Amino acid sequence: MKFWLSLFLLFIFSFSLSGQTISGKVTNQKHQGISDVNIFIAGSYDGASSDSTGQFQFSTTTTGKLRLVLSRVGYTTQQLEIEIRDSLYFDIVMVSESNSIEAVTVRAGQISVSNQSNSVLTPLDIVTTAGSMGNIIAALGKLPGTQIAGENGRLMVRGGDPSETQTFINGILVNQPYTASANGVPVRGRFSPFLFKGTNFSTGGYGAEFGNALSGILNLTSSQVIEEPKTELSFSTVGLGASNSQKWGNSSLSINANYTNLKPYTGIIKQDLKWHKPYEQASGEAIFRNKGDKHFFNLYASFASENFSFDDYSAIYSQEINTSVKSKNYYMNSNFSYYLPSNWKLEAGLGLGYLDKKLGYYRFNIPSKETSTHAKIMVKKNANRWNWMIGGEHFLTDINEQFITADSNPFSYGFNRSIIGVFSEGQYRIFPQLTIDLGLRYTDNLRNQRFLEPRAAIGYNPFKNHLISLSFGKYHQEPRVDIYKFQNDLLWQSADHYIFNYTYQNKGQMLRLEGFYKDYKKLITYNDIIPQYNSIFTNKGYGQVKGIDFFWKDSQSIPNLQYWISYSYTDAKKFERNYEFAVQPDYLSKHYFSVVSKYWISHLRSQLGLTNTYVSGRPYHDPNLSGFMQSMTKPQNDLSFSWSFLLTQQKILFFSVTNLLGNKPIYTYEFSPQPNSNGRFDSRAITPTAKRFLFLGFFWTISKNKKDNQLDQL
Repeated sequence: MKFWLSLFLLFIFSFSLSGQTISGKVTNQKHQGISDVNIFIAGSYDGASSDSTGQFQFSTTTTGKLRLVLSRVGYTTQQLEIEIRDSLYFDIVMVSESNSIEAVTVRAGQISVSNQSNSVLTPLDIVTTAGSMGNIIAALGKLPGTQIAGENGRLMVRGGDPSETQTFINGILVNQPYTASANGVPVRGRFSPFLFKGTNFSTGGYGAEFGNALSGILNLTSSQVIEEPKTELSFSTVGLGASNSQKWGNSSLSINANYTNLKPYTGIIKQDLKWHKPYEQASGEAIFRNKGDKHFFNLYASFASENFSFDDYSAIYSQEINTSVKSKNYYMNSNFSYYLPSNWKLEAGLGLGYLDKKLGYYRFNIPSKETSTHAKIMVKKNANRWNWMIGGEHFLTDINEQFITADSNPFSYGFNRSIIGVFSEGQYRIFPQLTIDLGLRYTDNLRNQRFLEPRAAIGYNPFKNHLISLSFGKYHQEPRVDIYKFQNDLLWQSADHYIFNYTYQNKGQMLRLEGFYKDYKKLITYNDIIPQYNSIFTNKGYGQVKGIDFFWKDSQSIPNLQYWISYSYTDAKKFERNYEFAVQPDYLSKHYFSVVSKYWISHLRSQLGLTNTYVSGRPYHDPNLSGFMQSMTKPQNDLSFSWSFLLTQQKILFFSVTNLLGNKPIYTYEFSPQPNSNGRFDSRAITPTAKRFLFLGFFWTISKNKKDNQLDQL
């Protein structure tokens, strides 16, 4: 607390002094302005960052002969000897490092979604994908190395189940990234796309900063730009939305509210469920930003209340079963960045989450409450040829759940978990074509387990536009919550990642080829269909997953057309859950293929989108046949269409439909635990709640900048 108070007083004091003004413009060798250059006086707290045109300005009370330092990734750091007697203005040309490798491309397995030149996709690409419905999780399912579990909508990465991929906001863990779900009702990502301007998505081999995830991480990053005043309204077939942003000085506040009610929609579109209360959600988000010459502060808060109930046939109970869910979810995320002298940077973050959920199923009521916190602090150093960071974090989770029936006393269970992590990672450019990244992470659950996890990556540019990279890492993850709440002395599961990547990138085109191998140990097994309080759990499981990912993106060959093709082959053998031996998991398909296309028609002011996804069959165990996991579902094919029509620059009409051809995929089968009078086990197919999902919406932006609209949210 004393440190933060001192830092705050120093920040206030620095603004209270008058002094000389240092200003200027930073350009490259082509006389183009360079943004985000860190300019400061060596040995002082005085400095600034250049804006989008390369301009900068700051005040200083220091005088005499000093050194002015300019640094930015991809450019050679410059130091100028200056003498301050009066206000100064500089025109400075920075020299690009020859054959520079952009930092995000060094690590194989990482997919960047941003507006940088080396990104696989831009935010606009990922949320305008037909079939995604503005859901970033669904859009990521069209990238190589991923699959979406159709029956629940959750993201899976390279042979791992959904629990093996963790979600972060600005590096802070989100324990509840999805909306509420039950019994085959698919979820959506909980957060609005427009609040996040960048996404780092790793399908494996990620760095030492992140832990407790066996397969991958999704890190959503908010923009460090003060929002301009504007209002956005949306009206659709499933609900209403409104947002407003206000700006004053170096601060801004954005508020977003949404109401979703599927009752009118389910009354028109036939559903396979018998709804008693169709899905209803009221939610809100707010984000406050404050930016100074040397700091940036971001505070994000969200709330969601959800309520729905329905009847659905269950093969386990051989009858219609009522399911109801009521939940309230609160989440807060804050981040603070401060630029220190000599290219040091301090970053600190805190996340708080609370979930109150009441599940009713058959004759049971299962209320649960979950509280979670995540605190992180780290310092970073940027130099000409190397970067380094070190940090620490603490996770605290408390879960309490009850199992209530009408004819017995409530049964309570849960756990309280505390984890600390310490991590360090450095990246060094040995010569312009070769960069190496080494990291080490230490994790301690403060009970009976602690791990050292080495991580390494190397990137090599043999020729211009070509990159070869390798990644290796050891990863651990605690048991899933639905297991850990019954038995919390189980060992953590582990996986070793080995990834090879080749990338070719030219103007408007990108090719990525990636091969991977994962070696699992200490996977959890149990002796029931699903984990229960009296199940027998062990850490005897193991597995291996290997495969190839292919990605090709082209926005150059045909005017107004952008398309990408992705294909993943995933060969997995895992002994886990209630399996009898190592098999391909029943949640996984070997082949996953998608083609995404978007075409802009200028004279119609329209963007048309078409996405086709093919998924091979999934294995399942049929107790009516001999053997284990001996059956396979049929392949699935989904053709989705979207149309964005600009009525005016700030008014958009949007239409989208999934499964245009009306196929009815079968995800898997549910079997009765007991044979019927004929000695056979009854079953039912697990299918979507409806053949298609149709969406029609109107989006209106009101702002001084008449070019602003919500196209990047559709």
